[in-house]
Amino acid sequence: MSNDNENIQSKKNVKHHNSNIKKIENDNNQNYKLNDIHELNKRISDIKKSTMEIQLREQAEIENIKKETEKKIKKIQHTKLEFFCKNLIPILDDFKNIKNTVHALKIKNNKVIKGILLTLKLLSNTIEKFNLTAEKKINVEFNPLLHQTESNQNLNDTKNCYVSKIIKDGYIYHGKIIRKATVKIQKQ
Repeated sequence: MSNDNENIQSKKNVKHHNSNIKKIENDNNQNYKLNDIHELNKRISDIKKSTMEIQLREQAEIENIKKETEKKIKKIQHTKLEFFCKNLIPILDDFKNIKNTVHALKIKNNKVIKGILLTLKLLSNTIEKFNLTAEKKINVEFNPLLHQTESNQNLNDTKNCYVSKIIKDGYIYHGKIIRKATVKIQKQ
């Protein structure tokens, strides 16, 4: 009987031991699973962070491309408008020559002449809206950057020289000299 009891006790111990092993295995499995879950959550977090960084870099790159494109468009528009203004200057000169001729001939009350003068005025107002300004001041110091003299005037010494008459207006577009004013100068 003692053997039977021992066998029963031994079987109980084995069952208990197996149960403990299973419990330990389950606990270990749960620990492994928890560790796996933590590791996966960390990977997910890292991937999300990396994805966010990539998206931010892409957005910044898109903004930079957009700004650069806008700059290029503005530069092209500015260049095209400057080209247009340069081609408009001879037309303005012609209108001003007509105005000077009409004034010299003292022609008045002619509807065609009034139309031409009105067109010149409208054209002059329009070019000012686009920052094309005429350099036509007299009694100012001669500035070789803004002025050029008639071919028959001596340019050896332009110190203390002043513009006495404008022959042809000079033009400045957004601070850039498109054409120097042709002037007569005199010493003072």
